[in-house]
Amino acid sequence: MWWVILIFILILATLVYLDTRKPYNFPPGPRWWPIIGCLPEFTKLRRKHELRLFVWSEIAEKYGPIVGLRIGRGKTVLVSGKDAITEGLSREEFDARQDDFFARVRTDGERREQRRFALSHLRDFGFGKKSMEAMIREEALEMATRLAEKGKIAGDEVVDAEKMYTIPVLNSLWAMIVGERYSHDDKILLKLIKVVGDASRSLASTDGWVSLYPILRFFFPGFKRYNEVRKRLWKYFSDTVEDHEKTIVDGQPRDLIDIYIQEMKRRKGEDSSFSKTTSNTLDFATLYLLHHPDVQAKIHEEIDRVVGRDRTPTLEDKPNLPYLNASIDFVTLPILHCLTVARRKQNSEGCMLMFNLRSIHMDRDHWGDPEVFRPERFLVPGENGGPMKLKDENWVVPFGIGRRRCLGEPLARTSLFIFFSIILHRLRFSNPPGLQLPSTQGINSTILRTGPFKAVVQPRF
Repeated sequence: MWWVILIFILILATLVYLDTRKPYNFPPGPRWWPIIGCLPEFTKLRRKHELRLFVWSEIAEKYGPIVGLRIGRGKTVLVSGKDAITEGLSREEFDARQDDFFARVRTDGERREQRRFALSHLRDFGFGKKSMEAMIREEALEMATRLAEKGKIAGDEVVDAEKMYTIPVLNSLWAMIVGERYSHDDKILLKLIKVVGDASRSLASTDGWVSLYPILRFFFPGFKRYNEVRKRLWKYFSDTVEDHEKTIVDGQPRDLIDIYIQEMKRRKGEDSSFSKTTSNTLDFATLYLLHHPDVQAKIHEEIDRVVGRDRTPTLEDKPNLPYLNASIDFVTLPILHCLTVARRKQNSEGCMLMFNLRSIHMDRDHWGDPEVFRPERFLVPGENGGPMKLKDENWVVPFGIGRRRCLGEPLARTSLFIFFSIILHRLRFSNPPGLQLPSTQGINSTILRTGPFKAVVQPRF
């Protein structure tokens, strides 16, 4: 009997040993432990850093630009640095999407086909065109007017600044998709946005664990809350689609949903699967202005000189407002697309790749002081002693690189410029007297968020 136990122990020891061995030519990285991989070191770093993005940065600093990880059972390669990321995101074999438990929960169907369809038909409703500017301007002007009124009423009192951009930015996209807009005081929508935000914060601390070990979803309350919100959102979207199905007129699409419904009818029987970051970036932009009133003053001076006070800025003014554009460029660096996740096409069960775009934007060898809000770094002198102009900087990649470049980049860039220019044309933000400046580090969520903060809002004229 003893020899059976001995053989069992030897087999078990062999399996444990093999589970700590890395594949041939696998990149360097932390030590692997049986079953859990390098989870102990990752957990230690998570306790050290409040934000997960700092964990990836420290791992890259310790092990190099390409790091091999195994967190739980899944193998992952972390790619950092401009050269490695540019090469990786330009190669077709690394173009497959993330396919873990959470990716399947959040999405459904073949996303590449959905992406082509959306991009093709959104253009019919103004995406990237002059009509898109008009929709965004309408929302920005209404928001500026409402904030000015609130500022006059409040005087030196504070205004809740977090999420003040959410509904206006959402409206500019929703109008193209659904053909309608929300009131900026829509109580149902405001409540839904709050619930989604709360669920996102709860989810941020659990989604990694649930992706590694899906069975844990039954024990994490954060996932339960997220699932409840997800069902509410899908119910809301489903009701919207049903309303369109009842009123649609063949051949006369009113918005993207009408076109989608018509396409689904056309493909019936075929085997075919067929705003948040912008508003959050504007929240961070406002937050940075509280910390840097000198930058805000320079933006005000530039807008007054180029645009004046008798009209509001338009997209045609964008080339003539380099300092404002440089300020937007800085704010997007640490916030948008901190991490892009992909898989190797030929090996869907193999490694997941994480491209750490933040490592490009926070590269000290290139930027010197990347964390300092200094828009001048993006400017160069104009020709023949002319005014400053925006530098053609290929290290600014907030919307990704190559084949994984963000679908919403045209809308996001247009929205950021129009909202930021109109708001700063009309308003001045300052930190409430006696209150400590809020942190610019951000808080964990499904995307990096500012967290609650307050500001004094004053009309400029």
